[in-house]
This record gives sequence, structure tokens and C-alpha cells, in this order.
Amino acid sequence: MISSHRTPASVVLLTLLWVLPAAGSDTPEEILEKVRKKYETIRDAELTFSQRVRFPASKLEQSAHGTLFLKKEHKYRIETEDQTIVTDGSTVWSYSVPNRQVLIDQFKQDERSLTPERILAGAPGEFAATVIGRDKLQKMPVIILKLVPRGEQSLVSALRLWIDAEEWVIRKAEVTDLNGKESTYTVEDLRINAGLPDSRFTFVIPEGVDVVDLR
Repeated sequence: MISSHRTPASVVLLTLLWVLPAAGSDTPEEILEKVRKKYETIRDAELTFSQRVRFPASKLEQSAHGTLFLKKEHKYRIETEDQTIVTDGSTVWSYSVPNRQVLIDQFKQDERSLTPERILAGAPGEFAATVIGRDKLQKMPVIILKLVPRGEQSLVSALRLWIDAEEWVIRKAEVTDLNGKESTYTVEDLRINAGLPDSRFTFVIPEGVDVVDLR
């Protein structure tokens, strides 16, 4: 998502279809609590996503498609055309396809980072949330929340979440970092509690690639 193992690529974005008038009486805290309760029922998840990254300074845009596999606790695998990031909760492998190189490091739980788990669980509590509207994404009613960090230690300046108003899962996320870079992730397909094996969260190093062990 951002760095190789502290803020990986993860999680969740859809195409905005049309805007509905803001409605409903749920507070941001109540909405996030519903998301967290839903997340508590999820043992594992598999989702396909589209990713768009925009660099305001250069006006450069990049796009990609990928798959995220996630399993509690701290296990995830992110696969795109150019990169695969895998962690079993203790070791993280970052494989660059163009460079034919694998970086291996210890998994570090950085409380300032937004990992896929933290976003899917409704974002960390050190963010202040505001409801900014209700829309529809691919015919699904969603509530849009804007979250900003309460302190100065965060690695992001803002986070927007498009939350399914019926299933209480996040369908889209937009992360803006301190340099203004915007990373948007849209969920295209989602499967919950499919019984993903632990073997999905280890990485078999391809033959002939450069291995850099940082442990």
C-alpha cells in the first residue's frame, strides 16, 4: 500500500455512481462501532481490488489491480502484477517482479501505519471521524466518513472510508499521506470466511532471484 511491510497495499475501493442527500442519524462513532463488530466476525477474507495513486506535485497517476488475502492475526498477502507482499505475522517477504528481488524482514507492528487489518477494522481510534455524505457505489448504499489524525505522529494526513450501509464492511478507502499523495483502493469482489490455509501466508522464493535478508 505504501511501504513494503509497515503500510502495505491493501484494501478497498469502488466507483462512485451518484450522490444521495445526507440522511440517517448514526454518529461517526456508531458507524465505526458497527464496522468493528462486523470485523470481529471475520476470520479471513479474500478480495480483489483496483488501486489508483495520484502524485499532486507531478500530476502523475498510477493504477493497478490486485488481490488481498487476510487472516487473523496479522497475516496477509497482497498480489499485484509487479509486487507480492506476504507476512505470516512474524516474517514479511516483499518480492519485486521487475527487479527479481526479495526483501525479507521481521514483521513490525507500527501503530502509526495503516495496515489492511487496521483499515478493515474501522480505522484506529487515534483518528477523529466525520460523516460527510451518503452515496451509492455499484448500486450499494454507502456512508462516507472522513478521518483525520488527532495527534502529530500519524503517517497520513487524512483517510476517507466508503462503508456499506447494509453489510457494514468498507468498500473503498482513500489515504492521503503527509506529502499529499493520494492512494485509492476500491473493492471489486469480496469473500469472507472462506477458510484460507496458513500456507497462503508464507512465500516460496522463486529460483534465481536476488534475496536481501534484513532480519
